[in-house]
Amino acid sequence: MTRALSRIIGSYFCLGCVTVACSGGGTADPDTTGGSANRGGGGASSATGGAANSAGMTGGSSASGGASAATGGSAGGGTNSAKGGASSGAGATLGGTSTGGMKSAGGSSGGRSSGGTSGTGAAAGMAGGGGAARNCKRGIAANTAPAAAFFPAVAWWYNWSPKRTGTDVGIEFTPMVWGAADVNAMLPAGSKYLLTFNEPNFHAQSNLTAAQAASYWPMLEAKASALNIPLVSPGMNFCGPAADCNGTNPYQYLKDFFAVCQGCKVDYVAVHWYNCDLPSLKDYLEPGGNLEGFEQFGKPIWLTEFSCDGGATVAAQEAYMRAAVPYLNQNPHVFRYSWFSAGPIPNAKLMNADGSPTALGQVYIGLPEDCR
Repeated sequence: MTRALSRIIGSYFCLGCVTVACSGGGTADPDTTGGSANRGGGGASSATGGAANSAGMTGGSSASGGASAATGGSAGGGTNSAKGGASSGAGATLGGTSTGGMKSAGGSSGGRSSGGTSGTGAAAGMAGGGGAARNCKRGIAANTAPAAAFFPAVAWWYNWSPKRTGTDVGIEFTPMVWGAADVNAMLPAGSKYLLTFNEPNFHAQSNLTAAQAASYWPMLEAKASALNIPLVSPGMNFCGPAADCNGTNPYQYLKDFFAVCQGCKVDYVAVHWYNCDLPSLKDYLEPGGNLEGFEQFGKPIWLTEFSCDGGATVAAQEAYMRAAVPYLNQNPHVFRYSWFSAGPIPNAKLMNADGSPTALGQVYIGLPEDCR
């Protein structure tokens, strides 16, 4: 897996786990499965233009520094993937990191709506076949398949790929068409949802303009239609510096995508976020704050990557998890969420190499959830 971390630091706020006077850096690196590196990027930005490092697991390496929304920052480099933070001018005024990258899969029961709108059917978890189905939101984004100890507390998982890996222990797998190269890939029988393009506004991720993403959408609609399953939008994140992006602002990218893809079937909106505090997560999703909020698109939200960034301790990751998960469970606009558990952020990992829970994984399993 690879993934991108981007810290969005605003002109007036310094939010996140890093307490070093808004000058933190991020980490990013790739895991591998089957000897080939997955995709993603990383890099936390700061008010002075963060730095990033890499510490890959078994394959490849990637790292990128973020650009700060205040100063524009500068991007680092990496071999497999790289991503920066929010761009100045187009970025947010509040902090928040986000990440992309990695192929993965996950899934779960839940709703779909027709005609390109999710409306109340998806939000309420209406099953594609017409009957109501309970939706348990909690998932995992990881290259390693979760072991049986995670079931049934974790309802779904994904690995940034169209294909499942590991043993099926009853946790729903959701396939992802990570980029253009996966558009023709076969999807597993029994899939419940289809995740799509990973951070296409990043050159180092799936690297598609809004128009290019829209041009592939009829093929994705056909794949989803063949299985009678809902489609999730491209997974978005702030990007920077501008020279490394197909647009720095994830809200604007989706606006452009929907403008070009009028009439397209999009049932859910997918987003990533890596800041380490609850207020900025709320601001990222909800309207009326310093950020625009993804609720503006009127579609249920999948938060498909979230945790603290690579500079956070295990204790900080746990504290953020304990604050964020109850909010995500209770927010009716959030349909699903998946904690980021992979090599680029070792202290956020929920699983050991064999898929068994780490201490943090045990916390994730034990947090209450009211499935609806």
